[in-house]
Amino acid sequence: MKLRNLSLKRLVACLALVAGFALQTSAADNTNVLSALLIDGQNNHKWQETTPLIKQTLEASGRFKVDVVTSPKKGGDMSTFAPKFSDYDVVVSNYNGQPWSESTQQAFEDYVNGGGGFCSVHAADNSFPKWSAYNRMIGLGGWGGRNESDGPYVRWKEDLQKFTRDNSPGSGGTHGRRVPFVVVVRDTKHPITKGLPGSFMQTADELYGKLRGPAENMEVLATGFSAKESGGTGEHEPLLMCIQYGKGRVFHTTLGHDVNAMKGLAFQVTLQRGTEWAATGDVTLPAVDAETLTADQPAVRDPAASSESAAGNNVSWDTIPDIDGQGWVSLFSGNDTKGWTQKNGTATYRVENGAVVGKTSEGSPNSFLCTEQTFGDFELTFEANVDTGLNSGVQIRSLSTKDFKNGRVHGPQVEIEAAPGESGYVYSEGTGRGWITKEQPIKDA
Repeated sequence: MKLRNLSLKRLVACLALVAGFALQTSAADNTNVLSALLIDGQNNHKWQETTPLIKQTLEASGRFKVDVVTSPKKGGDMSTFAPKFSDYDVVVSNYNGQPWSESTQQAFEDYVNGGGGFCSVHAADNSFPKWSAYNRMIGLGGWGGRNESDGPYVRWKEDLQKFTRDNSPGSGGTHGRRVPFVVVVRDTKHPITKGLPGSFMQTADELYGKLRGPAENMEVLATGFSAKESGGTGEHEPLLMCIQYGKGRVFHTTLGHDVNAMKGLAFQVTLQRGTEWAATGDVTLPAVDAETLTADQPAVRDPAASSESAAGNNVSWDTIPDIDGQGWVSLFSGNDTKGWTQKNGTATYRVENGAVVGKTSEGSPNSFLCTEQTFGDFELTFEANVDTGLNSGVQIRSLSTKDFKNGRVHGPQVEIEAAPGESGYVYSEGTGRGWITKEQPIKDA
């Protein structure tokens, strides 16, 4: 089997080439992945359902690896809750419950003030009404006894075409019935909202109103009209905010009440972009067009779907990827097999005319040429030419470990062969499971 033009995109799963040839990539260093700590454990919302969706949404962007830390239950010993915030690029809160211990509060203040990123999701802005620093971090909050002593209401006034601050007496925090609503971008130049449509719909969600707080060093990026017909305030209320707290950046989204709300593409895209900005001060995620984030009806998707799909950049399998484009890394120099190791079997591999040539060995178990690095999520492209009568394949997300059959390469193998019918099918190499792919009509592939 000959193999050439071997390139990989979006390094972040184990690969391996089989039979007469095998390519096991096990995970390269991905310096583009940001570490995020997601906090839950207490909330008057169903955090057990929404935390997995927040994690999926962030990790689907390809920019985050998310760890979850869960506080003690209500009434539990909060002194035991002491996350190491400094280990992370950004902290995301899905928490609304008892106060943290003084030492944990101070550690969090020091983290954000020193340059750490923070993202407050929906009811997290109901938390800690008496914690002064937290309220300055989120800018505006609701419920918990908040009133005019905590700060003004901040609203967009359409007639004045500007934001106003209302210090009149009144409680903080309200919402009407859960209905779809339009998110209106008020700052199109901020990294979070740059490249997004000027307005787009969020699926049925709670539109928070009457939020109050210090509103210091805060910019409102987007608003939603809280219609009186649905029990709202009749005001253009803040939905997306960014706050500077010391050297740290805070992204505050009021979207995301429940599972259905988190299926909204508006929630997912803005959460991904806002969290990246909080972590780095910039947004590298792709722009999203108005055909994807629609203004006439709310767009929804599985939170685990990729950010490329969200951006309307669906991969076309009808064209060969441009491996000279951005993000591709060559796994093969064209000159030698440096960075690769032969495992199992006695088949041989050589480089000839810019291609890796694998030569089968009669009577030998399957042989594998394996990368010495490992990878997470990826796109792999290469050209293969397999001799008639032989079959090969590429292992993905596979392993070779001493404790499994003395280093036997095992895991999913994408089939490569000359005959039609099974090329492209997935086989569970070395595990005894057989074919993973369900039976399909034979195609001339």
